[in-house]
Amino acid sequence: MIQNGRRRRTTAQSIAALSIGGMTVARTMVDRALADELRAACMAVALNLDGWDKKSKSKSGKSKRSQPLRAA
Repeated sequence: MIQNGRRRRTTAQSIAALSIGGMTVARTMVDRALADELRAACMAVALNLDGWDKKSKSKSGKSKRSQPLRAA
């Protein structure tokens, strides 16, 4: 199936690769602040790939999430 001009499977595979790769690289980094920045960047791009970042905003235009997700 096609959604937003892209194949849904391709989008799903891209999101998975970005998420797994970003977390793997971030966990190898010594600089925790830089690792957090990398994870945040990966998450922003992954959410944007399928338009989830737009769906998660409230009517006021602000994100419904009060705090960013933290890795365990």
